[in-house]
Amino acid sequence: MPELPCEFCTLHNLSTPCLKLLGPKTQAQQQNLVPSKPFPPVDPNVPSEDLSALQYLYSNDTRILCGSVKLDVLARLLARTYSPTIEPSGLRHMIIAHLMSKSGIRTRPNHPTEEEGNHVGIALHELSVKLSSNRPDIDESDILISYLLAIWSGEINSSAAEVHIKGVLQIMRHVARKFGGNISSSPMAPLWGLLRDEILWLTRKSSRSSQLYNELHSILGPKTIQQRQRYEAELRGAMLTPCDKHVKVLFGRSMHTSIHTLVEVARCLDRRRANPSVHDPLVDSVLVELHVEQLSLSEKGHEPLLARELEPLDRGEYVKDWRDEANVLMRCHDLIVLYSCRLTILALRAGTIKEGLESREGKETCRTLIAVLKRAKEFVIAGIKGGRVFGTGILISWRSVPL
Repeated sequence: MPELPCEFCTLHNLSTPCLKLLGPKTQAQQQNLVPSKPFPPVDPNVPSEDLSALQYLYSNDTRILCGSVKLDVLARLLARTYSPTIEPSGLRHMIIAHLMSKSGIRTRPNHPTEEEGNHVGIALHELSVKLSSNRPDIDESDILISYLLAIWSGEINSSAAEVHIKGVLQIMRHVARKFGGNISSSPMAPLWGLLRDEILWLTRKSSRSSQLYNELHSILGPKTIQQRQRYEAELRGAMLTPCDKHVKVLFGRSMHTSIHTLVEVARCLDRRRANPSVHDPLVDSVLVELHVEQLSLSEKGHEPLLARELEPLDRGEYVKDWRDEANVLMRCHDLIVLYSCRLTILALRAGTIKEGLESREGKETCRTLIAVLKRAKEFVIAGIKGGRVFGTGILISWRSVPL
């Protein structure tokens, strides 16, 4: 896939795109972050347009999602294990098909072009031949191919997506046996945890969701905070530019628990209350996500910073400028999410919701959450009374506002 024209080329209707040169800092960053092995100068098995598509992914922040992960991040991560040309070829074809599906070249929504369909067809054929003959070289790349087929099919044929998800589980089980059940020794072990969470999210509304949760649990064992943190660290290390641990690497998953919305957490609670003796892997998954989010927000140390920024309110004044205003809004938001996560954890871990919320820690967390809500209310009221435009910190001249 050729590089897309820049804004200048588009505005001036240039048919031959210009040669884009990166600055020295960007070049230095990309030399460290793209796969260390260069493309082979000549590889008759890989078409030049495929190499161009891969290089485009390695060199750009595409903002194209594959599930909840950026496609360029996933491509760089795979290149570390499967070489910059991403072998086996089925895996490469599916990465390119995903790129084409979101590049705007489809003439109709959910109708792939012939070229995109060819990439998918090659990947599907190679996988089918490999599985039907029960070849001994079935490995983790086939899990990834089947997963990518499921994601790609999701927008076109939900039935086909379910078939591919079944394939993911079957191949997972087969490969896990090859590792003697100890998948931690696998070079792609972090991605197994990622695929579990992506499948949980993808199938959360399916009638077979509970069955899938249990099957994944039987293959991979219980979900842990360490697994979750490990694959997130791997994704962060494959981003185009360096970033700290608080930068978002998962997209599309709702709310701050990354996997489950608060509504879905409530459904889990209802199911737990109806069948308290039934072990639910989904509840385990929710608990891990809540713990990860709670830990991430706790490390930001919002409480003392918020107290200092709101000191002017105690003197009947307002915050200093729009930066403090933005910080207060952000800290109040994060603290509300933090204490909501904490309360949900207590409710899920206790025998009943009531027992969790009425525990000593539950009552203390409720009091703290209420205190944050009160301070947020005081801040908003002070801004309204002061005639402030939220997000700017500037004072409104009410005479200039049309009625």
